[in-house]
Amino acid sequence: MAKFRREKCGRYILVYRGKCTDIAAFISKAMDPDRRLTAGRGAPGLFEFSGENFICRQYLHGGWLRGITKGAFMGEKRASDELDITTYLEEHGFPVVEAFGYISQKGIIANDLFFVSVFVDNARDLVEYFKSSHKRDRLRMSRKLAIYFFMLGDLGIYHPDLHLKNVLVDPAAQLCFLDFDKAYRKQIVLDDYEKMFWRLDRYVRKYSGLFGNPVDDRERLIFLRTFERLSGQKIISGMQENRVKKERSARFGWLIDRILYNRKKR
Repeated sequence: MAKFRREKCGRYILVYRGKCTDIAAFISKAMDPDRRLTAGRGAPGLFEFSGENFICRQYLHGGWLRGITKGAFMGEKRASDELDITTYLEEHGFPVVEAFGYISQKGIIANDLFFVSVFVDNARDLVEYFKSSHKRDRLRMSRKLAIYFFMLGDLGIYHPDLHLKNVLVDPAAQLCFLDFDKAYRKQIVLDDYEKMFWRLDRYVRKYSGLFGNPVDDRERLIFLRTFERLSGQKIISGMQENRVKKERSARFGWLIDRILYNRKKR
């Protein structure tokens, strides 16, 4: 089991594993990264320290809470849970980013939390992979993704928000999973797998409406058939029956996303 160190530096606390020769300098770089990978509040920041590249991602509340509490949390549980899950998966041979630790910035009442991991060089996310790869490679990747989803459940990890942007692919077509915020350990049953698959599918369909379809129905079917073969459980027929209902309930949300995206382009 990984051992973590806890160091205090002014208003900051760094919980980490491995070595860090200058805690103050590391925190300073993480809080003021060399560049942001995306736009907006809480965007992951890339920074270099002691010859190694790191990613620092701020935790934010979802939904209506974000407008009130921003990134303020009572305690450090959100970050410590993700650190525990990520290192647990790494120790059990599941391909995840190398978690370095997390930073807690103390406020008067609450904390701002930041997750720090080692940057994965020469990788792209699965959306980009599916958009640019040949058909045979896409089908092969669909099978591989199903295998890792099965492994994730077999290790007792439920992830309510895992989608294609959270899976990286290196030049050798090896996968690396990241962002296990809100994931937790439990006894995984077929219904849990189905919920994770619906979340994955919802992201693909929402993305398709905005930017074009990265995954087609044949690749979805290969994914589900591979899972059925590994698990020995039937899931396709039940998901087919629920699909129309799911699409109707999500259509309004996709419409709002499309409107907002088009407005940003003006």
